Amino acid sequence: MKLFQKPTTSKASISVSRLPRQLSMSTVETAAVIGALVFIGIVLLFYFLQVKPLAEQASLLRNREYDLRLQLEKRNSEESRRQDQSNNAERIVGSLRQFERGLKSDQLGMTQIINEIDTLGRSNKILIGDASYRLEEGDAAFDEKGAPVAPTSGNEKMPSVYPVMAIDTTVIGDYPNLRRFLAALEKSNQFVIINSLAFQGEGDKVRRETSKVGATAQVELGSPESVPVSLKIELDTYFQKPGNGL
Repeated sequence: MKLFQKPTTSKASISVSRLPRQLSMSTVETAAVIGALVFIGIVLLFYFLQVKPLAEQASLLRNREYDLRLQLEKRNSEESRRQDQSNNAERIVGSLRQFERGLKSDQLGMTQIINEIDTLGRSNKILIGDASYRLEEGDAAFDEKGAPVAPTSGNEKMPSVYPVMAIDTTVIGDYPNLRRFLAALEKSNQFVIINSLAFQGEGDKVRRETSKVGATAQVELGSPESVPVSLKIELDTYFQKPGNGL
């Protein structure tokens, strides 16, 4: 009995010839594959022609929006700074006008400040010594071209647009009275600037200064232990500009 039978050549060729027919696709399957490829192509074409340009345009618009926001913030900051400068300028002008309203004319102001110093000396038991007065007219604030005028060479003092009278005097008294005198002078209705104070000692110098005031002049002391001292004062007082109608 034969367990294995050798296949014949004719049967093997029939099996090989049937293989292509088994691997081949049907018309429906082929159409489906072609349709899928066409759809993928359409999707890729739509992406590159529509989606990608729109995405790039959206990115440019976002960058543009960011730049515009920065410009807007910068302009708002500059506008706020200009507004602050304008407000500061208005406050400065208002302060200057208030300052000018408080100034006296030079003719009236000179008399008032001299009388006021004498009055404060008497009320605070202070002897007022010799005094020197120098009246300086106001300088031009701007030149012919409108530029601010700088101090001249060798003159460290800034120019003043207001007439100013410099007063140098010596006062004699004990320390508490001198302190009250200076405090009252600083509160004067006149615009007074005390430039320097210099103690000139006591004893012989005080007696010499007292003799200049008058033979009958006496220094009133606050207490028996108080010692009279001499104090040199240099101050400036300002007046209205000529032709100022304030």
